[in-house]
Amino acid sequence: MVSGWRPALQARRIGAAHERKGRPCQDAVAVAQCRSRDGRAVQVMAVADGHGGEHYPLSDVGSALACEQALLAVEEHLSATDLEGSLAPDLQAWSHWLGTGLPERIHGQWLARVGEHWRQQATAPEAASPEAISPEAEVPRLYGTTLGLVVMTPRWWGYTGLGDWDLVRMDSNGPAALLSEEEASVGSGEATGSLCLEQAARIFRSGLQLIEAPGASFGLMLSTDGIRKSCATDADFLVLAAHLIATPTAGASEALAANLEQITNEGSGDDVSVTMALHEGLHIPGEEPAALARPPQAWSGLALMPALLGALLLTSAGIGAGWYWLQQRTLVLQRNPAPQPAAAVRRQIRQLCDGPPAAIAGTLSSRRSQFTDLRQGRLSPASLLAAAELDPLGALIAGSFDPATGGMVQGKALTALGLCPLLVTALQRQWPPTSNTIPDPPAR
Repeated sequence: MVSGWRPALQARRIGAAHERKGRPCQDAVAVAQCRSRDGRAVQVMAVADGHGGEHYPLSDVGSALACEQALLAVEEHLSATDLEGSLAPDLQAWSHWLGTGLPERIHGQWLARVGEHWRQQATAPEAASPEAISPEAEVPRLYGTTLGLVVMTPRWWGYTGLGDWDLVRMDSNGPAALLSEEEASVGSGEATGSLCLEQAARIFRSGLQLIEAPGASFGLMLSTDGIRKSCATDADFLVLAAHLIATPTAGASEALAANLEQITNEGSGDDVSVTMALHEGLHIPGEEPAALARPPQAWSGLALMPALLGALLLTSAGIGAGWYWLQQRTLVLQRNPAPQPAAAVRRQIRQLCDGPPAAIAGTLSSRRSQFTDLRQGRLSPASLLAAAELDPLGALIAGSFDPATGGMVQGKALTALGLCPLLVTALQRQWPPTSNTIPDPPAR
């Protein structure tokens, strides 16, 4: 049975900083296609980021084992399970598997493989006694790594994993949206969830989404944190993700690897890994599936224009270079906003309100820098409103901002946006209560 999914692309690049210091790449990425017991085709993609540093000397092995065992665990379960029932898939059972059964299986198998690798290392002729190096209980820490995993079936797709990986979705009628990121309560600063933790299986985050329309066209991008950290702002990360997802796949593997090299060289210097998949929809006679929305510029293959890619990456300037690049290409609007939002913003609102409720908060939280910069006067609402076609989410945020109070618009200005209640509530959480005092942004 055709799945509607293109085979996933994958690429990784050793961090520029790691390469200069002679360290190995601690990222891993893997993709696979398998079949359920009832013959349904399933695409799987995974990324893992070994922690590195002196406390995790074997994390490059740990990340590779994480991807390997994740794919094997999915294949093992599917080969013994019918993907769909007689009428519809049992989404509750699959959701429980993604959130509980699969994490427990992956963690258990990863610990077993780590232990096996450690014993092989310890018995090598040149190795010292394992007891002299590290107690057995501390062995998993040496291999510490994150893990992100996406499973894509003909009727639904879902994800699970732990740590600071990112999952982005781009629909045919809207911009990229961040669907999953690590919560601040799990990872603080440089701390992150890890397979080496005893409670690892309990801190996986997961989700499942039904593919309502068989002909739906959308893309998913799963990446390690090196890509997001390389961008000047979270908004820049989503702009970059949108261009990567929306690009034709002809000759993509080599070009994607080249882009990753530029990202780590001009960005954070960290290892970078990415895997992407497109859902083009099952063929319906007489109906053409919608194409993924193309960026406004013309691109050739997957090679992003170097000037744009460079503009989206970190710079030594205090303000994100990517948004400076956008602002220089916009016209200054009148101070008073138009009564009705632009068409692109209305499409963005519909996408958020019609999508999964959990995605609204994650999408808005990815734009923390815009909320903060608007409140503190470092970013002009007019510049974001003028760039509505390029960044409708940014224009929506600007349209919900009241410069006079430093908070969210009220009254007729709020009504004119035409927001659903869930989106109103999510925006209110991002803006402080209406007052003349602008609080500091929440710590991450």
